[in-house]
Amino acid sequence: MKKILLLCAVIGISAAALTAGARGSAPGIGEPESISGITHYGMPIQEMKKTYRKQDAVLEVIYSKMLSDDNMDDYVKRFYDEFLHQIETWLYEKPLPAPNMKIVISNCKFCKVGYCKKKNVTELRLVSYKNDKKDKEIAVTHRDIIDRSKYENLSRRAAILFLGK
Repeated sequence: MKKILLLCAVIGISAAALTAGARGSAPGIGEPESISGITHYGMPIQEMKKTYRKQDAVLEVIYSKMLSDDNMDDYVKRFYDEFLHQIETWLYEKPLPAPNMKIVISNCKFCKVGYCKKKNVTELRLVSYKNDKKDKEIAVTHRDIIDRSKYENLSRRAAILFLGK
């Protein structure tokens, strides 16, 4: 008899949980807060943006807090700075290939929250847009940008890929 009562109680609780799930959330609990722009340990991610202008063209390089799951560690910051240096070197010698360009950097290190959790690939991804249309992208591993002998070459190749015609 006790087993039957216990079984009925479990079925009743399960049914209540299922109907709450069908409504979208449990009774008394609001929608979960967005975790985009926050690390899995609760720290806000700082978005960084650098704008370059040459003649009538504009280039924005953005470290996206909404597409990243961590702030820049030292090695990511070193790669970012070297990438900006390569862009500046290019712009000193050549024009931008489009009037309106954007390069968005996504840093997925842990893949535990937001965009990175859905993507589930640990990498630094750079995506270029020309006149608001996605153009080219490149992904580099954290292991490669930690390696001091590789990060300069990777940042140079990325700048050439995005700024070349």
